[in-house]
Amino acid sequence: MADKPPIFDFLKSRGARISCPFCGHEDWHGWDEQITLDHAIRSGTIDRRGEAFPLTCVNCGFIRLQSARVLDDPRDDSRNTRST
Repeated sequence: MADKPPIFDFLKSRGARISCPFCGHEDWHGWDEQITLDHAIRSGTIDRRGEAFPLTCVNCGFIRLQSARVLDDPRDDSRNTRST
C-alpha cells in the first residue's frame, strides 16, 4: 500500500480507525481538500461556517467528514506532530 498522508498518522494518534465503516478498506481520496459547511438545518452540533476534510472511500464511495477544527492542515509539514 502507498504511503498514507499525514492526516492518517494524526487520526491514528487520536485512536481513530482508518478503515471505511461500510466496506473496511483503507484507501481514501480527498485528504488534501477542505470544505466549508455553510448550513445545517436544525442542528446545534456544528459551528456555522465550520470547515471539514471530506474523505471518500476509493472502494465504495462512502464519504466521511473530519473536522478541520480538530485536525491540523495535513498539507503543512510542520503540523500533525505531537509536542514532547
